[in-house]
Amino acid sequence: MRLGEGGGKVLIVAVDDGLFGVHLDWVEDVLSADAVTPHALRNGSGRARPFILRGATVAPVVDLREMLGLLEVLGPVRRGGLLLLRGGEGGLALPIDACLGVRALDLSQAPPLPARVTRDGGVPIGHLTALDGRPLTVLDPNRLLDAELRAALAPLRTRAAALRERQQRVATLWEELRQEATADRLRAYARLCARTGQGRAAGAARRLLEHLEAPPGEHLNGGSDPLDRLLRELVERQRSGASGAIEVESADGGRGVIVLHAGRVVNASCGGADGRAAFTRLLGAPRTARFSPQAAAPVPAARITESTIALTLAALAAQPERAN
Repeated sequence: MRLGEGGGKVLIVAVDDGLFGVHLDWVEDVLSADAVTPHALRNGSGRARPFILRGATVAPVVDLREMLGLLEVLGPVRRGGLLLLRGGEGGLALPIDACLGVRALDLSQAPPLPARVTRDGGVPIGHLTALDGRPLTVLDPNRLLDAELRAALAPLRTRAAALRERQQRVATLWEELRQEATADRLRAYARLCARTGQGRAAGAARRLLEHLEAPPGEHLNGGSDPLDRLLRELVERQRSGASGAIEVESADGGRGVIVLHAGRVVNASCGGADGRAAFTRLLGAPRTARFSPQAAAPVPAARITESTIALTLAALAAQPERAN
């Protein structure tokens, strides 16, 4: 514990009816429960355990009720926030009801006493003191988990770390695709997205890959799906390095245009929208697509800079499920 003579600065949180504190040295972040989507990993018994992956931190979500052996008595509860802590053998996400801010403790008025709940070797999980006349438990993140829970979390931490590495590889591949898209990169991106639970992006990448791997010339022949015909058009014009415009008519009667320069999409317009938003809208429900070549299509000042494949992939992933 870091309960020195001065007490130090402590982040105060509310959990159930109690006040709990953690010295700022241990605090990584305070997150709203609605602002983060934990990843769920299953243990050997099939129970799903949520994890927070944030930068280099792999933090299992463990409620204080479970840590204190009260989960069966009090039951699970949905809380409004998460306190992300260092320590705990790699990180720990503690669900909280509210964050009450940072306070400087004056331990001369309420000397700390060891908490009654202990871990290995009889070491307490924290110390008891008082704040504004109310009991306060200052927790030690390294002592919150008992041996049984640490053992249960160990293999899940390993799997979560592997998931984090795959996510980082996905992010790297995405930047590579934005610069220059190849079939190998797109195939790897689809595979990794599928393994990290990004099914929408994986499906969009596989759909694009079919067109990218087809022999030249086949993109403009056959196929009854209007979206696939538009995708073939985009891929073929990228291959040939053509400049011009693809006029798109939507199923709802709307019209728009996709501007290409040397095979790359550099702008789009549809219904008053421009750029990426217009391009995404045009891929939503196309009915017809007609390419008009130009020797030198003008390049707008605020051009789209990512590769056509990356732009199209992002637009496909943003569509409703039926479009993928």
